[in-house]
Amino acid sequence: MTSTQTKKWLAVGMTTAALLSGAFALRSTRSHAADHLDPPGRTNPMAMPAGMDRNADIADVYTWHRGTGASQTVVLVLSFAGPNAPAANQGLPCDRDVLYTIHVGAGDTLPAAGMERRFSVRFGRDTAMNCFARWEGLPGTSAPVVTRTDRVIDLGGNVRAYAGLRDDAFFFDLQGFRETLEMGRPRFVNDRDFFAGKNSSAIVIEVPATAVNNGQTTLRVWATTARAR
Repeated sequence: MTSTQTKKWLAVGMTTAALLSGAFALRSTRSHAADHLDPPGRTNPMAMPAGMDRNADIADVYTWHRGTGASQTVVLVLSFAGPNAPAANQGLPCDRDVLYTIHVGAGDTLPAAGMERRFSVRFGRDTAMNCFARWEGLPGTSAPVVTRTDRVIDLGGNVRAYAGLRDDAFFFDLQGFRETLEMGRPRFVNDRDFFAGKNSSAIVIEVPATAVNNGQTTLRVWATTARAR
């Protein structure tokens, strides 16, 4: 049995750079959108038997492309388990029971279920308590690839992967949001960022554009997390 959080897709044209952001709530089925810290599995102690689930909480999905022509690549980012104030020996939560998946569909319509390209990651520790990532779906191999976390891995053929702690890229004036709700008028400040200096965990994958676009000029990108129970 699994519980699943889905990150809503947005379309991105292959001829311009784009930034994706959005979220769905953590439930056993797909549900309405949620922002950072909002899914029931994160905010409702009764949503899961073990209480609040930080590790499966999606923060953001980002994607952009680099280069042109035959050398063009697509970068896919899934951030999760944040925000966290920096602390000594802080690292990515190495939770073996959560499956993280980035989904990519090519074309102007959402692909049929299971017809999209999937990149999946699961974490685990060795006997020395080092954290490793197990990648599935990377171009160039049909077998899973296991790498250490917090290291950029170059697999050749313009395929790179990284999993580790990074600065949270999301911008939001949380104080202004709360004051706006309380006072009934806008109270946002454009340089007050609640997420500044805070960390989230990130999964980053770079692949050739030809590995995901099927000759199309539009990609649809979303992400899911699923916890085994």
